[in-house]
Amino acid sequence: MEKLNPQQVEILYRHLVLNGTDEALFEELLDHLACEVEHYMWIGLPFETALDKVQLEANAKAVKYLRKTYQIELTMNEDQLRQADLDDIVFQFRNKAYGAYDLRQEYRTSLRTAMLMTVGLVLMLMALLTIFSAGKWSYLSVWGAVWLVGLLSFSYAVGTCIHQRIQQKYRVVR
Repeated sequence: MEKLNPQQVEILYRHLVLNGTDEALFEELLDHLACEVEHYMWIGLPFETALDKVQLEANAKAVKYLRKTYQIELTMNEDQLRQADLDDIVFQFRNKAYGAYDLRQEYRTSLRTAMLMTVGLVLMLMALLTIFSAGKWSYLSVWGAVWLVGLLSFSYAVGTCIHQRIQQKYRVVR
């Protein structure tokens, strides 16, 4: 597939400038127009004919429609940027509905739950092995306290995990 040379890209650039495209849509529309022209050139049209065809399809009315439709979605005002976290900024132009946004939002909670569960299991295993090797069991010993701390940590993590699952089901049902 033939690529556009810099002079041809400049012609597309001027077309967008003449049609009043603002900066928020500029790169996206330039890329789209370049791809359309390359497509028509690939099927055998010369650059001038492909450019005319694309200019007919991407007239000022179409550009204004795109700007009006996507302007709200393409830019965040200063207040939104101050309140937005990194995930909101990263997913500003992307589809949030397919699940990656939700996974990133719940990452810290999931990581904390997994760490508590792991630490709890390790503490319980260490206490269990030490108590079995000593041959006596007492909650009042150091290893008995370690066992209880591990059990509480693990129980809290499991409870948090179950609570998250119930909340997810409730959000999906609603």
